[in-house]
Amino acid sequence: MEEIPIKIQYQITEEDYIQFNLHHLENSPSQKKNYNLLRYLIPIIFSVPVYAIGTVLFKQPKEYWIVIAILFIVIWILRYPKMYIRLVEKQTKKLLDEGDNSSVFGKKTMVIYEDHFEVSDGIGTETVSKNSIKDIKVHEDMVLIYLSAFSAEIIPTRFLDEETKTSLLEQLKG
Repeated sequence: MEEIPIKIQYQITEEDYIQFNLHHLENSPSQKKNYNLLRYLIPIIFSVPVYAIGTVLFKQPKEYWIVIAILFIVIWILRYPKMYIRLVEKQTKKLLDEGDNSSVFGKKTMVIYEDHFEVSDGIGTETVSKNSIKDIKVHEDMVLIYLSAFSAEIIPTRFLDEETKTSLLEQLKG
């Protein structure tokens, strides 16, 4: 018996694309390594010159500069996640402003068949074999169907009820 195709209509916004980038960075081993390096190593490296300059130039007690250095490290570690998110959002917006992104954004229709799926966007239709799916990540705000290590079909969950979401995942994994 042939499965009935599932048809999903959704729309991708700039905010969806930014969230995709944030999700991707959270799950990328190399990006996690960079993130942790920047979050923990940078403040330690910069606290050493702060301590050295403070004790030599300002002639304050060493304990004073140790407290300042520790305070700097703690504040940096606590504030860095928000700074990182803002940086990624800003960089993504800059990249999006550089060219025509009409194929990324807008209304899309996905139809899932037995061995492939098609995504139409008003400009064209892309046909993708289910064998091409590398991974499927489900987040609260979106389902990501990875076709390579850094590209994915983005389906915002605001367009999916629980039944449709379950059927979508079963069809794609099946």
